[in-house]
Amino acid sequence: MTRCAMLMTMVGLLMLGTGCPHTYRKGGKLDRAMQKDMEERFDERDAEFERVRSEEDEDDEEERVCPADKVESWDCSSQPCKVMCK
Repeated sequence: MTRCAMLMTMVGLLMLGTGCPHTYRKGGKLDRAMQKDMEERFDERDAEFERVRSEEDEDDEEERVCPADKVESWDCSSQPCKVMCK
């Protein structure tokens, strides 16, 4: 192989091996795609947490025994516990 052919091969490998700067650089296509995926995952997690919180709030409301204007008084000295509204 001549020096010219070796030089052309090296330049070709260098150009192909470095990749596209608009894709691989900081803020390039890959960084933007990864940022978008992470934001979608965070949004999904936030929605799941909100759903769990709302379910917990609904459970709290279902456990309420007394009307809103009364206060619950629990007597658990014997089983089962007794609830009195005052």
